[in-house]
Amino acid sequence: MAETDLENHGRYVVYLTNLVIIVNKFNRNILLHQFFLYCAMPVLLAATTTTAQADVESCMKAALEKQPGIVVKLEKKDERGVLLYEFDIVSTDGKEWDIECDAANGKIIEVEQEVANPDDPLFKAKAKISLEQAKKIALDAYPGEIVEIEYEIESNGDASYEFDIKIKDGSEVKLEVDATTGKITEDKEIEIFQIGRE
Repeated sequence: MAETDLENHGRYVVYLTNLVIIVNKFNRNILLHQFFLYCAMPVLLAATTTTAQADVESCMKAALEKQPGIVVKLEKKDERGVLLYEFDIVSTDGKEWDIECDAANGKIIEVEQEVANPDDPLFKAKAKISLEQAKKIALDAYPGEIVEIEYEIESNGDASYEFDIKIKDGSEVKLEVDATTGKITEDKEIEIFQIGRE
């Protein structure tokens, strides 16, 4: 992507993020989904190369085939040099899913169920590490400010805390702490952009 394309892309992401803040005030998933399909996605794609357009479109299609529902958030991440798209989807039964797709080939590489809090029975059954302990583990590894926490059930049934941490250079790092062992299972994920609800 040329430098001017990157500048335009950055401006579009800021513009769309501001729009999402307004849309989020309605707190209606269907409205967010319509926003993605008819506003956010076309504008974002207009600011990217043809290859990047194919990447995000094929990934979104694959994610919705894997878990039909309503897309409420899209993230683009760099995980150890591999570009990924992550879609947060609310399925028809009300469950929430995080689905990661490899931007290079459009293949789904991870499916996790997101639960509302650590008291959810699926999460609580596995958790031996408290939220405060997990926060300390995360911040010891990446000092900074925790800006988002999610509670995940992995595809194998394990529970994990997922943290977004804003580090001193202003960028955001994602990492997961296993709720049973306290080990960091995923880290060095750099968020490139996020569109949708927090």
